[in-house]
Amino acid sequence: MKMRGMALITGLLLLAAISLLALVGAAGMILQRHMASNFKHNSTALQNADLASSEGQAWLFSRPNFERESNCEADCLLPIAIHPTSDIPLDIEHQSLAWWQLHAVEAGTDPATGLAPSPIQFDSSEAPLWIIEELHFQPMELAAPLESVQGVGYYRIFGRGSGGNAHSVAVTESIVARPWGEGIVPGEYPQTENGAHFCRQLDEMTPPLPDCGSMAWRQRR
Repeated sequence: MKMRGMALITGLLLLAAISLLALVGAAGMILQRHMASNFKHNSTALQNADLASSEGQAWLFSRPNFERESNCEADCLLPIAIHPTSDIPLDIEHQSLAWWQLHAVEAGTDPATGLAPSPIQFDSSEAPLWIIEELHFQPMELAAPLESVQGVGYYRIFGRGSGGNAHSVAVTESIVARPWGEGIVPGEYPQTENGAHFCRQLDEMTPPLPDCGSMAWRQRR
């Protein structure tokens, strides 16, 4: 009788241990699925933020040279959608979606017309957004054949993208240099080639201009 009781207790203990292992394994699988899902959403958000930033850069490079006041370093007449220095909140990555929708530009939309000449494909319920701030303008007095280049503007381009849930939001910051002047041929918008195509025209100048294109990048959120 005692042997049967011991066997029953042993069997119950083994059953409890197996059940506990099964529960731990199931919980681990659920956690892994959540982690994989979050990683996918966060990756999508970052891709959309980079997409928005590249759209902002393409639009910046496409602006006619007369839209920026020549050789102006402060309180300048800037193209529409380009904000003056210190006009952007320092904690822009923590601003609400409503703030971004009010101040930023939807990727694929031309802020000068409000139209979408090239609808952007993105994997999110929220459209990627970009916003540009002019940091500094460096006037240049160059000799021939560069006398038609007035200077180089330096800009911060912020891109905001979201993933598949409300918590997956990414904000990127790019520092971009853009030469201005009658000797600079604006790029195309929507862009048909990457931003390096715009800067390539400067490589043919003698001497070449010091800065053009992306100078730095970081993820703010």
